Amino acid sequence: MPYVFGVDGGASNSRSILVTDAGRVVFAGKGPGVNYHEVGASNVTTAISRLYQEALKAARARADECLGVCLGLAGVGRRQDREMLSPLFDECFGKDRYILLSDAEVALTGGAVSESGIIIIAGTGSMAYGRNDKQQTGRIGGYGPLLSDEGSGYRIALKALQAIARHNDGFPAPTSLTDAVFAHVKIKSFDELVSWIYSPAAGRVKIASLAPLVMRAASEDDPVADEILNQEADALALRVELLSKRLELPERVDVVLSGGLFSQAANYSLIVKRKICYLLPGANVIPPKLEPVIGAALYALSLANIDINEDLLDTIKRTYQEALLAKPVMEEPPLNEMPSISENQ
Repeated sequence: MPYVFGVDGGASNSRSILVTDAGRVVFAGKGPGVNYHEVGASNVTTAISRLYQEALKAARARADECLGVCLGLAGVGRRQDREMLSPLFDECFGKDRYILLSDAEVALTGGAVSESGIIIIAGTGSMAYGRNDKQQTGRIGGYGPLLSDEGSGYRIALKALQAIARHNDGFPAPTSLTDAVFAHVKIKSFDELVSWIYSPAAGRVKIASLAPLVMRAASEDDPVADEILNQEADALALRVELLSKRLELPERVDVVLSGGLFSQAANYSLIVKRKICYLLPGANVIPPKLEPVIGAALYALSLANIDINEDLLDTIKRTYQEALLAKPVMEEPPLNEMPSISENQ
C-alpha cells in the first residue's frame, strides 16, 4: 500500500495523517505540541516518531511503502531551525525522503488550496504568512511571546491578566474578567493569581487557554475585553496589509484565518475579518478550505511525484472526515509524561 505521511505540528498539539497514493486517508492521529524551542528537539522527534509508528500499526502499513513525508512544524520558519532539526529527522525517515516546513506553509496550502494567498495562524502564538504566484514568500511574526505573537491566545490572555492587575491596583475600568479568570484557575484572590502565574503550573499554553474567557466577556459587552480583542485584531489586520504590499498580491487576495483561536471564537473571527476588509476592501477572508494537516499531506504527495487533481482532493476530504468519525482521534501523552530523554539543542 503506497502512502504518504503528513504532520501539522503546533505549539499546543499536533495532527498526523496517513494517505494512500490514491488519496484515501487511512489514519488520523493527534499528539502533543512540538515547538522545539519550548519542548526540546529530541522530544519533538520522539513525539513525531511515535505518531508515525502509531500510524503504521493502525493502517497495517510498512515503512518501506512510504513514498514521502511532510512535517509542518511550529518554530522552524528560519533556515537555522531546519538545519538543527534535519539530522534528527534524517534518522527517523531517511535523508531526502521527507520535507521539513513551517506550520504556516502547510496551513496556507491546505487553507487556500491555491498558489498564492495569506494565512493568519492564531492559536497559542500567532504569525502571518503569504505567498504570491511567483512562489515568493513572506512572513510576519512567529518569533515567540517576547518578540511577537500579536493577536494570539497568549497575548489576549496576557492583556486580560494585566487588566485584572491594574484594577486590583485601583485603576478604574472594572471588568467581569476577574471573576471569570478566578473561577477558571480555581483561586479566590489576586495574590493567588500572582502565585499561579509565576508557578510551573502556568506557562504559556496554560495562560493562552484563558483567551476564550476574554472572547466570552466581549460577547457579553465587557468594555475591557472588547478593547483587548479590537487591539489585537488591529495588529493582525496590519500584518495582512503589509504582507499584501510586500508580495504585490492582487486586490482579490484570499486571506485564510486558521488556528484554534478562530475556530473556537466566531466573534473574534468577525472582528479580524472586518478590520482586514477595511484595510484591503478586495480581500476574500475565509476559513480554511482544508485542514492544515491535509496541506502537509499535499506536500508529501508532491514530494512523491503523485498528481494532485480534483478527484484526489475529493477523496482526501471525504475519507479524512470518515477517518475522524470512524473512531476517536488517537491521543499521544503530553510531552511531560513521556519517558525522559536527553535534550539535543
